[in-house]
Amino acid sequence: MLYSEDDKESLIKQFLPKIKHYALRYHHIVQSVLELEDLISAGIKGLLEALNKYNPSLNVPLVAFIDYRIRGAILDEIRSVDVFSKEFRKKVENVKKTYKNLKQSGKDPTDEELANYLNITQEELQEVYQSITASDIVSLDSFVVAENGDKLNLLEVISDEKNIFEDIKFRELKEKLTSAIENLSETEKLIISLYYYEELNMKEIAQVLGISLSRVSQIHGKTLLKLKNFLAKEVD
Repeated sequence: MLYSEDDKESLIKQFLPKIKHYALRYHHIVQSVLELEDLISAGIKGLLEALNKYNPSLNVPLVAFIDYRIRGAILDEIRSVDVFSKEFRKKVENVKKTYKNLKQSGKDPTDEELANYLNITQEELQEVYQSITASDIVSLDSFVVAENGDKLNLLEVISDEKNIFEDIKFRELKEKLTSAIENLSETEKLIISLYYYEELNMKEIAQVLGISLSRVSQIHGKTLLKLKNFLAKEVD
């Protein structure tokens, strides 16, 4: 279907609030290297690409397809930026690997145990937690690939609203991931809920919880570390 320039301008106005929503949602991660306007521009580009690529025969609503392409374009823009130095990325990977190794003992390692094992300070560990969201921008927005090649958003795996659980493997994964979330602390569960379900940005979550933005990022990063470690075991 071909869209006139007037049609495109109308759709941009219609979806601009959604584009700004996603831009604000992710901007805190790369605010040192990307302006908010850069992410908004990427979202508009994603919208226009959606109009060019939309195929009604796929039985996917146009609104849902545009929303998907907007978020994907913004994430692609963020992925294109190398936020961290090679040395810092190595530190992040060391924390992830150490967490996974210590977790094999059967319980979540404490911050003190992680810091001592890695011979880093608690402050350095908190800095890594705060950066995990940025180093793994896809986080729970990343994809699990089914045996048939289909890609399923992890939010869809968790969500009860998505009718995608005909595959037993994914029904089991949903149940196990839901169980893993239930084992998080109340603060961790609240941040996951506010960020991934209510789609608040980090600044809004900080205001809701009455804590600093950096503290929200730290808790979010540590929570992702727990859940991604769990998923790595369950999906393999």
